[in-house]
Amino acid sequence: MSVSNKLDTRSQSASVLRTIIGILVFGSVWGLVEATLGGALHLVHFAYKGAITGGIAMAIMGAFVVMYRRPKLVFWLGVIAALFKPLSALIYGQPVFSPFVVNPASAILLEALAFTLVVSPLFKGFESSVKSRVAAGISAGYLSAILYAVLASAAGMGRWASWGVTERVTAALTDGTALAIAGTALLLLGHLVGTKLRPGFWQLRSTKPSLFYASTTAT
Repeated sequence: MSVSNKLDTRSQSASVLRTIIGILVFGSVWGLVEATLGGALHLVHFAYKGAITGGIAMAIMGAFVVMYRRPKLVFWLGVIAALFKPLSALIYGQPVFSPFVVNPASAILLEALAFTLVVSPLFKGFESSVKSRVAAGISAGYLSAILYAVLASAAGMGRWASWGVTERVTAALTDGTALAIAGTALLLLGHLVGTKLRPGFWQLRSTKPSLFYASTTAT
């Protein structure tokens, strides 16, 4: 193998490693929010807990997309975050396989899937256009609600499959509007934060790689 090929291989390996660390970091932050704040809001039966935690999730996913520019990998943030939900059961003394854990974990995965499906084709506009980011936030919010309704219906806990178009639209608007509004607002904030942090973040990686890896791995 030539020197240039070795360098290319090392560069690709380093890029993969950085991306994996990024997924773990952002997914873990999201998971800790869900395990702590999400669990608390669920226990007090707060009406808009889904909008708040879902909005924070969109901010985290938006910041990841800005900093790593890998929208198709966002779903894996949801996988990491969902794995943290059993921690919520331990913190608040609930059964690990209860709806307290299973339902939010399912919602996390569906939010990540919806965000990935929406932002991936809009990525170029997402980076440069506020309108595209607003459209992405609204679309991801409503799509999350629809996907959850479909999953609940498939699991025998909803009636989505038996509803007509009017009933489905009404349900999507009822369940998804709060998330669409909160998610869009916090997505814009997450994009702003990610944009501000990105130069310094990657400069740290270039100038002090050992500190970069140590700090991100610790996080």
